[in-house]
Amino acid sequence: MQRDVTKDTDLVEWWQDHAQLFPTLARIALNVLPAQASSVPCERLFSGTKQIATDRRASLGPIVFEEIVITKSAWGPDLYDMAAWNESQVKDVELFDFEELLLDDTDRLAWDKDMEADVVDGW
Repeated sequence: MQRDVTKDTDLVEWWQDHAQLFPTLARIALNVLPAQASSVPCERLFSGTKQIATDRRASLGPIVFEEIVITKSAWGPDLYDMAAWNESQVKDVELFDFEELLLDDTDRLAWDKDMEADVVDGW
């Protein structure tokens, strides 16, 4: 047994670091170690795949599907919610568009008042 292995050692990281020294064992270990010991993460994984395996994504091949599931599982809550970000950007753009319209309306109202004042004053 290696001296750098303790009870607190991250085994996946250790096997990644020592893969060149023990290539066959490293491949086996890295294939087996990430397996979950309880059924809760497995159930969570299956319910999470419902969001991925939709009719619109029916043409995804098994490799791409697996990559998406693994990425989603690995990143979990750290995965940036692009839909929320995009929605906030759309709202900002919409508000900006309305702000310009409000300024245009304000300018036109001021111009109309100036014109009315000129007409009343008789030029």
